[in-house]
Amino acid sequence: MDKIIHDIVAVDLECSQHVEEAKKKKQDVQANMNEKKKEIYDSFVKEYQVKIDAHKKELEAQIQETKVRNEQEYKDSLHQLSSLYEENKDEWINTIVSHCKEI
Repeated sequence: MDKIIHDIVAVDLECSQHVEEAKKKKQDVQANMNEKKKEIYDSFVKEYQVKIDAHKKELEAQIQETKVRNEQEYKDSLHQLSSLYEENKDEWINTIVSHCKEI
């Protein structure tokens, strides 16, 4: 009978060791999965940040082009207005003066 009890205790001890080993393997697998998950997430974030930076540079270039174009259009309009004024200022002054004399 002592041998049977001794064998049962030995089997129980062995089973306990297998359970502990399985728990450790499970923890190792979970830790590895969490590490892989973090690597994938970091990789995704890095790739997405590269795309964001590229798009940001593209938008900044478009903004700069628009700014330069708007400044040139402003200068052209100002030049046209100044030219129109220079061409017609004497006539406009005479018209204003003549209208003022009539009143």
